[in-house]
Amino acid sequence: MKRFLLSSLLVLFFFCLTGCSPVFLGTGERISFEGRNYVCTFYDDFNGQTIDSKRWERCPEWRRQEGQWSNQCSYVEDGNLVIEARQFGSSLMSGAVRTRGKFSQKRGLYKIRFKVTRKTEGLWYAFWLMGPGQANVGNGAVDGGEIDIFELVPNDTGKPEGRRNYINSAVHWDGYGDSHRAFASQKLINDSFYNTWHEITFVWTSEYYKAYLDDETEPYWTTEGQASSYGGIVDAENYIKLTAEFGSWGGDVSKAHENLPSRMLVDYVIVYQEE
Repeated sequence: MKRFLLSSLLVLFFFCLTGCSPVFLGTGERISFEGRNYVCTFYDDFNGQTIDSKRWERCPEWRRQEGQWSNQCSYVEDGNLVIEARQFGSSLMSGAVRTRGKFSQKRGLYKIRFKVTRKTEGLWYAFWLMGPGQANVGNGAVDGGEIDIFELVPNDTGKPEGRRNYINSAVHWDGYGDSHRAFASQKLINDSFYNTWHEITFVWTSEYYKAYLDDETEPYWTTEGQASSYGGIVDAENYIKLTAEFGSWGGDVSKAHENLPSRMLVDYVIVYQEE
């Protein structure tokens, strides 16, 4: 208890000096996972009336493949962050938020509890980490990479197997131009995955990535023993992104309107740093 109180006082003292509020950096809660000790550095349960601007910002309203990000499609409702995908006239619009400039971290343990309300052709939702080093060419992913903790893909028409539901986890490095490299792994799911609450736990250490679904004791994604295939382990700070996108990678976009609007509800996002 004395150690916890001293740590809390030091955190408060630090943020008083810097003029920042400690609230948006987490509760200081400590947990153990796989023999490692962690302290909470970021927490949001979305119980406010609006998206907390100390933690998040809406992504720019960029054109994204066959749709566009829209500020109208990300909001807080009934204690959840809502990332919505819908059709406005002939345009496909979706939500996207990020912690860029507000929170970033190198390595740690990341938790999210979420529900995707319906399966929609040509649409996928994602929880991912991004940093400026992703554009660096050379040195693999070590100096920066995009880490896709999950992309919920309803259909992959490019696969010879035809229609598939899966969780895609991947790392992208060396920019997105001619030098772009990526390596990915998939976990197959079925339609019962939709409109059901799930929790994903992602572990990022100096040696590997691991991701767990719900109460499963074995990771659905691990890079243990194969880090070189992923360009090495990212050794740079990344910020968080929660997004929805339309594109042929997610299936037949012309059928998207049949199951819109669709929403990803996020109950909480928690991040811990290893002590």
